[in-house]
Amino acid sequence: MACTLVSSFPIGCRASVGGISEIKIHAMPSNATLAAQYTLTSGVVAITGASLSGWYTLSCEKQTANLKDSATINVQNGTVFYTETLVYIYNQLQASFRNELANYAQARVQIAVKDRNDKYWLLGYLRGLDLSAGESDSGTADGDRSGYTLTWMGMEIAPIASMSSANYALLIQ
Repeated sequence: MACTLVSSFPIGCRASVGGISEIKIHAMPSNATLAAQYTLTSGVVAITGASLSGWYTLSCEKQTANLKDSATINVQNGTVFYTETLVYIYNQLQASFRNELANYAQARVQIAVKDRNDKYWLLGYLRGLDLSAGESDSGTADGDRSGYTLTWMGMEIAPIASMSSANYALLIQ
């Protein structure tokens, strides 16, 4: 099968910044729910129906959270897959967050992300994400973080899916 290239990309304006503003986390739906309530068109996912509820919002302190979507390509085997990684930091050790962390460790999830450029992304679209690392740290000095660092990882067959701001706004608890 021949592969087709379809676009050129000139250097854009310097109007981009790093970081994440907010994430929404949701238990991974069943395959039947994915087929019925998720639609992916040209890399943009739309979520409908009951899948719009059950999302929990985690606010992000500026310059702490990030996401990466890394391609792994094996030319000899003709394979490609994408590793999605999200690092989230929550400042302040507290029992309620510790208890939720225990839930995160047991669940496969999807995470919707609003970045600081007002772009929206869905991690774990088909296969979900797993909490792969979690750390709590009291810090030592007055200026040190006292809180949690969580890392979710997942592997997908396609690059990270984007979503519209309108669809992101419909993701509610």
